[in-house]
Amino acid sequence: MKIKQMGIILFIFVMIVSTAFATLPEITQVNYTPSPAVPGTTITVLVQLENKDSTSQTGVKVQLENTYPFTIKPTDTQLNPATVGTIESFGKALVQFTVYVDPAAENKTYYLPVTISTTGNTTGIKEQFPIIVGGKEPTIKVVSTTSEKLLPGQEKEISFTLQNVGTSPAYDVVLEIKEDRTITATGTVVERDITPLGAATAYVSSINPGEQKQVTLKVSVTNTATIKNYTLPVAVSYRNASGTRTTDTSYVGLKVFALVDIDATLKDKTGTVANGQKAEITIEIYNKGLGKAEFTVVEIKTPNGVVDKPKQFIGSLGPNDVDTVKTGITFSTGTDYTIDVVIEYQDSDAVIKTKTIQLPIKADTTTTEGPNMTLILVVLVIVGIIVWKFVLKKKK
Repeated sequence: MKIKQMGIILFIFVMIVSTAFATLPEITQVNYTPSPAVPGTTITVLVQLENKDSTSQTGVKVQLENTYPFTIKPTDTQLNPATVGTIESFGKALVQFTVYVDPAAENKTYYLPVTISTTGNTTGIKEQFPIIVGGKEPTIKVVSTTSEKLLPGQEKEISFTLQNVGTSPAYDVVLEIKEDRTITATGTVVERDITPLGAATAYVSSINPGEQKQVTLKVSVTNTATIKNYTLPVAVSYRNASGTRTTDTSYVGLKVFALVDIDATLKDKTGTVANGQKAEITIEIYNKGLGKAEFTVVEIKTPNGVVDKPKQFIGSLGPNDVDTVKTGITFSTGTDYTIDVVIEYQDSDAVIKTKTIQLPIKADTTTTEGPNMTLILVVLVIVGIIVWKFVLKKKK
């Protein structure tokens, strides 16, 4: 009986020892693509397992550990840990993972922890496998601006969007509007129409690969700026991880434009402004703005009568330019009349715009006056004197 108990105890001990020291499949190869890994992107990691034991290995699992700069991205078909199941004696298995590389990862070798376990060894063992991270150098570009239109004499803040289109972090990023004047070969100084106002530089401590950041600079436009498109040179400098500074020049397109401000007034009228009468009306059209109105068409309307030439083309109206339109209007209703002047034009952006100006025009009134008694009395006196003189002369 004691011998039997001893045998059971020995069997249990052997099972415990064999479980504790159960063999595990070996990780014979770890591959990843792309190689080297690029910061801010994902890599595909392939882990190859091999059972070098003469017995099958059951419940085989492989788990990757999140450790900087790696983040495991499990899916429905790529779980973490990945269950391999049974690997027959001297058999092999292949497991695939998707791993994200942090954008701020530097150009060096990192280690990815991989744990393998089985039913006989649930704790498993952990191994470290090298992953080389090596991306391009950082490249900072000005990708957009919040304001591209400026007016002469205007002061305006412009936001520049900077993006790191490289695959390594950029440090100590400086945006600078370049010199505000140009000196020609003959020594002539040509001032720029668009110049920085206040600080001419903006600073960002760092920009990771693919990241965008905004900086703001204030610019001033001269009063005499030409209405046209301008190319503003902007210098961007930055350091890479090793401290080497790079300076690139980007060119930002800005447009100086001017507004069109059309107005109208009643210049002259001839004839009678009254019901049933026709009057010749002259209307003055003028541009108070600095912009130029193209393809200008004037349409004259009135609810109080009929317009002879309701629509007239006057062409271009430059700054401080004046033109006139004439037309006949036969009035039929009302006492105080209105004229609607509808002006359609194309502005500097080739956009068709319309402005309506209402001009009042008063009706002419005819008044009937009584007889001038003083004049009549004077005439009678004169006639009386003439008659009196005639009578005296007759008597003599």
